[in-house]
Amino acid sequence: MKIAIYSRKSKFTGKGESIGNQIQLCREYISAHFPEARDEEIFVYEDEGFSAKNLDRPQYREMMRNARRSPFDCIVVYRLDRISRNVGDFASLIEELNGMHTAFICIKEQFDTSTSMGRAMMNIAAVFAQLERETIAERIRDNLILLARTGRWLGGVTPLGYIGEKTEITDSEGKKRSAYKLKQIPAEIKTVKLIYEKFLEFQSMTKVATWLIHHDIKTREGCEFRLRAVKDILKNPVYCIADQQVINYFTELGSSVCFDVTETDGKRGLMPFRRTAQSGKQQHRTTPDEWIIALGKHTGIITSEVWLKAQSLIGENAHKTFYRPVRSEVSIFSGLVRCADCGNIMRPRVNSNKRRNPDGSQTFSYMCEFKERSRKSKCTMKNVNGNVLDKLICDEILKFNQPKSTVGRQLDQLMKKSSQTAEDNSAKLTELQKQIDAKQKMISNLMDALAKSEDSSAMFSYTTKEVERLDGEIKALQNEIAELSFLGDENLERHRQLDNILKSLKRFKDCFDTLSTVEKRDYMRQVIDRIEWDGKNAHIFIKRADGKT
Repeated sequence: MKIAIYSRKSKFTGKGESIGNQIQLCREYISAHFPEARDEEIFVYEDEGFSAKNLDRPQYREMMRNARRSPFDCIVVYRLDRISRNVGDFASLIEELNGMHTAFICIKEQFDTSTSMGRAMMNIAAVFAQLERETIAERIRDNLILLARTGRWLGGVTPLGYIGEKTEITDSEGKKRSAYKLKQIPAEIKTVKLIYEKFLEFQSMTKVATWLIHHDIKTREGCEFRLRAVKDILKNPVYCIADQQVINYFTELGSSVCFDVTETDGKRGLMPFRRTAQSGKQQHRTTPDEWIIALGKHTGIITSEVWLKAQSLIGENAHKTFYRPVRSEVSIFSGLVRCADCGNIMRPRVNSNKRRNPDGSQTFSYMCEFKERSRKSKCTMKNVNGNVLDKLICDEILKFNQPKSTVGRQLDQLMKKSSQTAEDNSAKLTELQKQIDAKQKMISNLMDALAKSEDSSAMFSYTTKEVERLDGEIKALQNEIAELSFLGDENLERHRQLDNILKSLKRFKDCFDTLSTVEKRDYMRQVIDRIEWDGKNAHIFIKRADGKT
């Protein structure tokens, strides 16, 4: 019998319905209802930090790929919304599983698609799950629009040229509350104006970025301007002075404009909301019809005429690219290779001679983007043959379980460190508990002595002080135990995730030849944090379970 357990949680909290708890409950269900199932026949897939609004999750995709190759007898989840809150996605999944003769079991709601009643009830539950998500989304949007009308800065990293300034406002109930508005930083404002000026002159963001590098004009953090940073400044409505022209512009885009032209004064800038949204662990840019455009409390710096002209130029140049990208089915480590000298990403570039490998694949190289942007004036890192590098790293990953494997050695070190941390925590917990037991015994002895004392008044005063002191020390020790227990749970989670990485690598090795380049890239991103190229050698850095390396 072949069974899959799928678990998902939007964010790891260490309590409640954590992924670990979900899996344990699913295992208990399987043990009770499928006693014939052996441990080696149960496959666990876990997605941490992903929401249920869509099915774009790495472990979910892997489970379905494996199911299509060799169907499971059943897929078990703790709760229905662990899979999806979207009726369309859910219906498609059940239809596909039915075609595979795979049952879908949800233990919390007690649904089993192997029965007609189970299928009907599960579809009803999916409808209500989606309704709940859509209602929450509408409520959030309504609240955001109300906040947007205030023109306040709601927090986060302020755009170049501004800093958050604390102010006081009076709400609808007459209560005074703290709020923030954007305040100009003259030196940074000068840089922003220069970027707009040069963009209208060069009509190229690439040329603007290169000009800034050559003139040693840096970002707020003291870094060189990247193409993305220039583009973000040029497209940010916060710099634009509000008037009828920009109201018309955003209205045509389908954005929600929360003010009227009569409220403008020829000085105030725009305050955009909902230009980004969270998807799993990452943010993504939303489309204009999801934006909310309000009138800010701050002073704008770019006239609507200049800002709209910049948007028009950006639209005209949209088909152009800063570099010629390799098609996704060729480059496995795109976005992971970095220049060891300057730390910038080395992007894949199609070789100009258009040569192809014997297997017909495209030849390409990884080139430092900073080297290209600065026209070799700031970085001279040697390019690396992309086809060769991809093959060498894949070969290194595939031999992860061999004695001399660099990747295997890193994973072993992480596992040993995790095991050592667990042992250290266990020893500390034992020692702390011993100290608590000793102090509790001291309190007991004091109380016995008080009961036998003839001078009860003096003894009572002394005993009370000692008991209070010891009780305070016990509480401090108990707090240490609670903290160590929490850290122990986190370490256990890391250890489990490292174990999953090893299992994932084994599955990757077993099915490597059947995977597409995109699927190989998905596997690699679960394991590799980055690859640093120093001009001669590539150094692989494995991703730790806590997101570090």
